[in-house]
Amino acid sequence: MSWTEFGLITSGLITLVLLLVAFPWLRRREVRQRDVLSNIEIVRQRLTELEREVSEGLISEADRQKASDELKLAMVDEAVSEATVKKQSALLPLLTGAVLAIATGIIVYASVNHLQQVRQAEAAIESLPALSDKLASGDAGSFTAQDIASLTYAIRQRLRAEPEDATGWMFLGRLWMSVGEDEQALQSIQRALSLKPGDMTIRITYAQALMVSEDAGKLAAARRVLQSLTEENPENDNLSLMMAVVSARLGDLAGTERYFALIRDKLPPQHETRLALEERIAGLKKQQQSVPFAAEQMAAKTGFDITVTIADEIKDKLPDDGYLIVYAQDAQSENRMPAAVVKMQLQNFPVSLSLSTDNAMVPTFTLASLQQVRLTARISTGDDVMPAAGDLSGELTVPVSPGEVLPLPIQINKELQ
Repeated sequence: MSWTEFGLITSGLITLVLLLVAFPWLRRREVRQRDVLSNIEIVRQRLTELEREVSEGLISEADRQKASDELKLAMVDEAVSEATVKKQSALLPLLTGAVLAIATGIIVYASVNHLQQVRQAEAAIESLPALSDKLASGDAGSFTAQDIASLTYAIRQRLRAEPEDATGWMFLGRLWMSVGEDEQALQSIQRALSLKPGDMTIRITYAQALMVSEDAGKLAAARRVLQSLTEENPENDNLSLMMAVVSARLGDLAGTERYFALIRDKLPPQHETRLALEERIAGLKKQQQSVPFAAEQMAAKTGFDITVTIADEIKDKLPDDGYLIVYAQDAQSENRMPAAVVKMQLQNFPVSLSLSTDNAMVPTFTLASLQQVRLTARISTGDDVMPAAGDLSGELTVPVSPGEVLPLPIQINKELQ
């Protein structure tokens, strides 16, 4: 509620109270005045009658004078009594009105004032540095509900004033992660990444937010982010550990073993993550050994020779620079993780390429393991497999022939909204 609205409501309520108090009082005053005028008229009429009675000899002059004096004294007594009653009757409405006005003001003020919120906001802002250090150190698990509420409020206040503060958006994302709000966390961290795409801390936080999900596509995106980070920082053990974990969750035995070997001896023997990775590696090896060798050989030959063309009506929408991304997804399930992906710099069309089990993202999920696939060819200004508004796309659903590489045309014919 704005101050203007508050002022209008308060003025209206006070006016209403004054009218309610004044109306009965004014009404009674009018009645009294009418009664007084009536009484005066009666007295005058009686004095006239006394004069007539004296002239007719019905009463003496002394009786007339005595009656006249009594009438005048009665008028004086009535006037004094009326003044006393008026004073008393005016006092009661005024006191009632004052009480009502004060009570109304208190109720309205208590309803619309934000003193408690202001005090909470001041306390939250004062505690922001300490809470931010606590969050940055990874000690969010010890946050109380009040800590979370204070930090959320303080960060939001800062972001309203400084919407381009990438660090603030990252901290807000970490906070959402700590309370299990994964989607809100991801959105906040993506905002931070868009402001500072090269910041290592934000990129790591982004990978962590993606790893929270059970979605294979987000896990694959997390691995791509971590892959880039490990290439830039090969000595960073935390990145190697994260790569081992995400590779294990994706079922990539080779990747899991590679990165786990880099950090295994640096973890205590009974460390929870070490034990979980060792168990996962053993399970992946057992799973791999159960696949017949002949099937693996057949799988290596499964795929498509694809020719990508552009529809005439969208040729003028081709970007000057970007990527052609072709990928296959399982058409018979909700799993959106690509079974095979090919990415290349944008070039002249038509473009010919091969999409097979050699292009699998993880060894245990390939074209050979599917019966029907949805093939998508997409032109994007970025190299992310996830579609975005403005991308140009075309798709086709076809069956998979194990052990065969089939020729197939795909036309890019629509713009994603």
